[in-house]
Amino acid sequence: MLAMRPATPDDQPGLAKMIQARSDWMKANQLPSWRSWGRHVHELAGNCARHPGDMWVLTEHDHRILGCTTILRTSAPWTWTADEAAESAYYLNGTVTDPTERHRKLGTLIADWAVDRAAREGISRVRRDCSSPALAAYYQQQNFQLVRMVSTPGGQTSYALERKAERVPAVAAWLSSNGHAGRQQKAPSLDRGRSNVSEAARIISRTIRGVAGAHLSV
Repeated sequence: MLAMRPATPDDQPGLAKMIQARSDWMKANQLPSWRSWGRHVHELAGNCARHPGDMWVLTEHDHRILGCTTILRTSAPWTWTADEAAESAYYLNGTVTDPTERHRKLGTLIADWAVDRAAREGISRVRRDCSSPALAAYYQQQNFQLVRMVSTPGGQTSYALERKAERVPAVAAWLSSNGHAGRQQKAPSLDRGRSNVSEAARIISRTIRGVAGAHLSV
């Protein structure tokens, strides 16, 4: 049975193993960002300890980690306007899934879960950005709409996408109804999110430099 739950520091070994597998898959498929991923496996896995309550893991039978994502409440200021940043939104960052399970479309499941959770929590939108046109096209297959393309401080093009929060009944059929996915886990507070703008910008900036340029969550 699949379930989404908040990540804990104990998840770090499992996360590192899954992220390393994704890096190896990227190398085998000659994707250009695999070297960056290989250098940052443990840093990315360590987000489970550095960002408690923000990072979530997708597990099977409550132990094997098949995917992860981080929900931020703030965005990089160069991607969204001040008016958009004032709206209630989840910002998905660092979504990674186990490449051996690609046939199960776990990246789409995580996206649908976030959209459904946002609706349950009274959040209006789910947003994400990336620097890869192929990844932007993949997100659009998940019903995210391309809002704009902007130039980042590093000179790259960033694709900003969003999807309206709504209930997704199919999520309940995939995820455990008696596990964490069925509970009303406390979302990160808005005040905390607003005070963490610099941290969000740092995470997103690092993503733009390499992580978001890859096929992370097919």
